[in-house]
Amino acid sequence: MMNARTRREACLVLLLATAVALTACKAKEQAATPPPPTTVAAATTSTTTTTTTMPAPPPAWRTAHWGVKKAELLAAFPGEAQKLATPVDFGQPRPGPSDIGIPVYEADGATFRVLFGFGAAGLDRIQLTALKPSSAACEDIEKRLTDENGKPSARGETGGSLPGQEVVWTTPVARIALACAEKRALDFRTVSLDYTPPAAP
Repeated sequence: MMNARTRREACLVLLLATAVALTACKAKEQAATPPPPTTVAAATTSTTTTTTTMPAPPPAWRTAHWGVKKAELLAAFPGEAQKLATPVDFGQPRPGPSDIGIPVYEADGATFRVLFGFGAAGLDRIQLTALKPSSAACEDIEKRLTDENGKPSARGETGGSLPGQEVVWTTPVARIALACAEKRALDFRTVSLDYTPPAAP
């Protein structure tokens, strides 16, 4: 029969064996359990959207843009452009009436009458006609236009009762035709500038 001391020792051995077994199981369990997921700060990407606004096309003449309607053109030249009391004809080579104009416009050392022509798509012609051009007016205007736009793209003779010449510049914004005619014996001359959209004939 076991005495009390032997029983205590047996219990102690049993407790030690259980403790060792539990420790071993716990170590196995910890090894089998996957480590908790590591948290990595998510990379943030910033997308910047840039909106590009196309610049407005340059004006055809002063503040006039092709395609504007009559009211818009009048607003673009406050105190200058006006509705004419009687329509005025553009004359040759492209006749047709105009009821919007600037009666008096000073430029290039000359006084001009300006007429604005409108088609279905809005403004499509601007004509400046010198009222009393000097003998140097045509040369002065041609020099300024050449300085601004480079060498003319065409030059030709104009016929009719008053022979003359036409000088043409073609720019990305407009076709500019300078027409000059003169009858020296009568001290009579005409000078006109026609602006039309570049694709126009």
